[in-house]
Amino acid sequence: MLSQFWNIFFPLRCPVCGAATDNAPLCPGCQKLTVYNESAQLKIGYPYTGVFEYDERARKIIAEIKYRKNRELMPFIQRALLRHAPAARAEILIPVPLNPVRYKERGFNQTAELARDYAAYYGLQLRSDIVYRAKNTQKLAALSPDLRRAELDYVFKVWDNKQAELPDKKILIVDDIITTGQTVKTLAETLALYKPASIEILGVFRPRL
Repeated sequence: MLSQFWNIFFPLRCPVCGAATDNAPLCPGCQKLTVYNESAQLKIGYPYTGVFEYDERARKIIAEIKYRKNRELMPFIQRALLRHAPAARAEILIPVPLNPVRYKERGFNQTAELARDYAAYYGLQLRSDIVYRAKNTQKLAALSPDLRRAELDYVFKVWDNKQAELPDKKILIVDDIITTGQTVKTLAETLALYKPASIEILGVFRPRL
């Protein structure tokens, strides 16, 4: 009774648009992500798909997850990814590893969490223990293409005791947002050194160009 009274006078508000949410973490409108499935614009040398458009609504949702640690918003994206992402053809799913400093601040890798249900549904091994970031990079979005490439040089490394697990494996790299594709390309090139059978890339979000 007390909670019903509280919700009448102090309803929960959607963190994206401010509308009343009827006790859900997001309002019905903001639960609807814009399907994009873009896979042709970037020339990164590996097949990729950006599933949802990284529009203003998506930007606010991801910011809530990353910077306010609002993990209640993740299930909406997880379920949408299962409905709209291409069927997986891989054996191992490798999420792009976080900068260690950011991981310590955040306490989780949002990419790994968003891909968890997708990996389970298709029977993929979700492996966050194969690759690590060998250096802390700057935020890449504000850098020029040349500086971005320089910043990513030698950034990813495969753990010595995991290298034998990669040859002849079908690998799917997942990132939360693919913009220029330079990060996922660099990670793919690192993994390619260990002779996997194939490498594909999935971006949960992709800006519309």
